[in-house]
Amino acid sequence: MKTRRFDFNWKPLQLQISFSTEGSVPSAQNYNADTAEYTPDYTITPLIIQPTVSILDKDGALASGRINQALTNVRWKENIDGNSTVISTSNPDYEITTSGGNAGRIKVKRNVEPKVPVTLEFYAEYVDSRNGQVLIIQGSYLITCSSASSLVRIELDASDQTIYNPLTDQRNQTVTAKVWLGDTVCPSSKYSLCWEIMGEDGAWHEAGTDPVLDYDVTVNGDSITIDRWLMGNSASVRCRCRYSSSGNPGSVALGDSSPQAIVSFIRRIPKYEFEISGVPYNIPPGILRINPSAVIRTANGEISNPETELLPLWYIATNKASGSLSYALAAHGMSPILDTTGMDDNYGAVIGLDVIDRGYAGAMTDSDGAVICDSDGSILIIH
Repeated sequence: MKTRRFDFNWKPLQLQISFSTEGSVPSAQNYNADTAEYTPDYTITPLIIQPTVSILDKDGALASGRINQALTNVRWKENIDGNSTVISTSNPDYEITTSGGNAGRIKVKRNVEPKVPVTLEFYAEYVDSRNGQVLIIQGSYLITCSSASSLVRIELDASDQTIYNPLTDQRNQTVTAKVWLGDTVCPSSKYSLCWEIMGEDGAWHEAGTDPVLDYDVTVNGDSITIDRWLMGNSASVRCRCRYSSSGNPGSVALGDSSPQAIVSFIRRIPKYEFEISGVPYNIPPGILRINPSAVIRTANGEISNPETELLPLWYIATNKASGSLSYALAAHGMSPILDTTGMDDNYGAVIGLDVIDRGYAGAMTDSDGAVICDSDGSILIIH
């Protein structure tokens, strides 16, 4: 008798595992040391983690897809600081589903210690019914908890960036800080604030400590007042917080990780237009002077008292039959008196108006950059 043997050469199954949380409870907690509260609190609303195990059979003998219902020897381990321990069925901190369509599901009913993450290690077996081979399935899931220091934050009642229009806006602006601890206002006994100003060199210094540099700010506890007319083209203000849960903020050193908030102020005059008014088309003989007026407008209408920030400059040029004219500065102001002696008897003259930004106000300095004061010690301001 002649025989011929037939063997099955199955291709290995492709296994895939993924983890998801059931419901809206996240896998990261926050702990408030002052109130001894967790957010969320897993002892009240447990964290539910569902592993999903799927297969892919390239030979087509087994249906591809989820196989949780076929898993065996399902178990989880708890790993803290490298120490791994099997979670028993009697452990009240966890609840594990070992069979059915949700096999492998674990319900976490304990809170995590701040800054000590817990790694949950999943293990299960699956028997390949084609050849009886036992396949090992493993994966891990991380649960974290942040400390209360990350819950302290500062809110300022000013926009991150404020545009200051000196033509219409108030000169002074007061910024007030509010310190929050989680979702509640932090008691004033547990924090102190440090207001700082950025210098021209880009470095921060405490506001009010240098009377020469800080003539444009006034600090009053939880608030600071900025004289925006004196601040220059811009100013940046930073508020940092010293927080102490024991009520001793003076012992806390400020650092890069300290709670902080920053606001910036920028001086900006909006686009404006100007024109000449009050000039006759013909000047009668013998008129020695004329009195033109400047009209300056923005999109909101004519500006009242524009000379506080804008400087009208008047020019005059003797007219001629051809060629370019040579303008000379004749006066400045909204309504100057211009001499007519520059007019040609035949061609007359041309007057011109230009309006420029006076620029920001600031302390008067000498050639070395030192601030100049009067005899009473008051800083001299120029504009």
